[in-house]
Amino acid sequence: MGKSYGGSYEAIQEYFQQKYCRFCDHPFTSEGIELLREEPGVLVVRVSCSSCGRPLGIAIVGTQASPATQQINYYPPDWTKRDRERLSNQPAITYDDVLSVHQFLTNIGADWSHHVPKLGRSRST
Repeated sequence: MGKSYGGSYEAIQEYFQQKYCRFCDHPFTSEGIELLREEPGVLVVRVSCSSCGRPLGIAIVGTQASPATQQINYYPPDWTKRDRERLSNQPAITYDDVLSVHQFLTNIGADWSHHVPKLGRSRST
C-alpha cells in the first residue's frame, strides 16, 4: 500500500493512542493500529491492544477535507430582499440589547404612544 494518505493515518494513530483498552486499561499504541485498506477519501484500520491482544474493532475513517466553508447567512423566512439589504449589515442583537428593551418596555407606562414615531406627512398651515 502506498503512502498517499498523507497525515491522515498518523492522525488516526494519534487519536486511538489517546484511548484505553477496555479489557486491560492500557493505552493503544501505534503497533496495535493496522491500516487494512485505503480507498479515495477513506482509510480502514483495525485497532487492537498491543498489551493484551484484544481487538477494539475496525474503524472506517473519512480523510477528505471538507469543502471550503462559505459564509452562510441565516435570515428570518419572512424577510424580504429589501429587509436583507437594509438589515444584514447591522450587528447582531446581544443579550444586553434584549434586556435593555425589556426594561424600557417595562417602564414605558400606559402612555406609550408618544414613543412611537409619527408616520405620514406633517401638515404645515
